[in-house]
Amino acid sequence: MTPPRNPHLLRMIAALLVGLAVISVRAQAEETPLFRDLRYNSPISQFGTDRGYYDCSADLGYTARCLDDVKFLGHVFDTQILMFVDGRLRSVQLVTEFKPEIYAGLIKVLMEDFTLIMLQSGERRLDLIELTRKEGEAKIGPRVAEFESVSLNKGDLTYVFIEQPGQALRRFPNGFEAITQSPPTTREADVVVKEENKEAWLGVTFSLPRRAMADMRNTPVTREKF
Repeated sequence: MTPPRNPHLLRMIAALLVGLAVISVRAQAEETPLFRDLRYNSPISQFGTDRGYYDCSADLGYTARCLDDVKFLGHVFDTQILMFVDGRLRSVQLVTEFKPEIYAGLIKVLMEDFTLIMLQSGERRLDLIELTRKEGEAKIGPRVAEFESVSLNKGDLTYVFIEQPGQALRRFPNGFEAITQSPPTTREADVVVKEENKEAWLGVTFSLPRRAMADMRNTPVTREKF
């Protein structure tokens, strides 16, 4: 079995995933794409060593399979991480060393089909849907620039995108409502910039939050007897 290239990075990304997970409504089709040909609910048996995947669960703290050196947007990302729940694929994440050109390219590409709805940094959050409703669109640009600057200087910034046109999101009061009330096949993309121990990393996670929430609700709970 091939060992993870950077266990420290994997543990860091695992913590980010746990903190960010806004989770999932079950939809009609089980084959909704998460990223490229990787489909939500695919069985873990499809991701074996014959396809280059290795078990990185011990480093991440949950069931996962990893694949190194994945090309995306013209760059080679260090690792692609697949997260599984009950043996079924729930999210796909790509992580790499931070480089300004990859960061800028990733944001630009996402803006073509996704809408930025929220920025997060630690306990701070900037909800762009809520801000627009309360203060108008003119406030968005300056507030985003300020939030980005402060958060990047701290080495901790997350952009939350959802795969919906901006016009369709105007009916929601805030970003959380947009995530939980959009169609079940709506993807969320979380772009994370993180610096730790003088190492800066960039990650993007693709998930289906409404699908995941529904699956969690439908999972039987084992109750202990006292």
